[in-house]
Amino acid sequence: MSIAELLAKAEEAYDNRDLETALEYYLLVYEQVKDDVWLLITIALLCDELGKYDDAITFYEEALQIDATNPIAYYGLAIVYENLKDYDKAISYYKEAIAYWPEYTEAHFFLANLYDDIGETNLAIYHYQQAIESDPKYFFAYLNLGSVYENLNENEQALECFEQALKLRKDNHLLYYNFGVVYRKLNRIEESIKAYEKCLEIEPTYANAYLNLALLYKDFYHDLDKAIEIYSQGLQYHPFHTVLLYNRACCYALLKLDDLALQDLKKVIELDPSFRDYILVDDELSNLHKFF
Repeated sequence: MSIAELLAKAEEAYDNRDLETALEYYLLVYEQVKDDVWLLITIALLCDELGKYDDAITFYEEALQIDATNPIAYYGLAIVYENLKDYDKAISYYKEAIAYWPEYTEAHFFLANLYDDIGETNLAIYHYQQAIESDPKYFFAYLNLGSVYENLNENEQALECFEQALKLRKDNHLLYYNFGVVYRKLNRIEESIKAYEKCLEIEPTYANAYLNLALLYKDFYHDLDKAIEIYSQGLQYHPFHTVLLYNRACCYALLKLDDLALQDLKKVIELDPSFRDYILVDDELSNLHKFF
């Protein structure tokens, strides 16, 4: 079979998500052509996707022996080492990729993600900003940067990022969830409610939106029945969600519906016995402490 035929077979297998077969065909090409950087990177990418990290590293390094300035190979190595949780090496390879391609959007973005994960917030902000500068339509860079600002309680800056993201996409549930969080912190309660409702319209299974939405009705409007209704909607999708169950139990207890509250709390403890400690110090459940 010719190289062209092998490549066609490999691409067909990849398109059909038959990754092992695709890799086999690419390796057959590799037996005939060992100095093609893009072939080596393609094989490395496939190995990474298949979780064959050692093989991926080998092929990326082989590509760099041929072209030591190839930013995609450095970026690929960074991804592999991040998957392996070797964050120091991952960071160093992201930096190498950016050194050879300063406007490498994905490298800035994923380096920012990694910095955010390890608590290097200022560096995360810088690289999200660099990703946006290189690609002003990078939706997830705005979304993630806004989340960083929200975590820092810089809520107006967070809101600006989310508003920029909204100009690019209106179909992402996490964006509306984040709007809900920031509006709540800015005491814009009605807007927060609408944002959470929009989040759930797009993704009805998103448990955190049920939790936060119910808390708004409970804490701001003291509408316990509405809060219970929302918790119950979330529990239809997540019947073993301990936090939803616990919070619904608190609402039942405040309404003196002790039997329903106990039913939820017993289920919570079955799922996670550590919740017993919370129950025993929770003032909202004071009438039920004797049962635990």
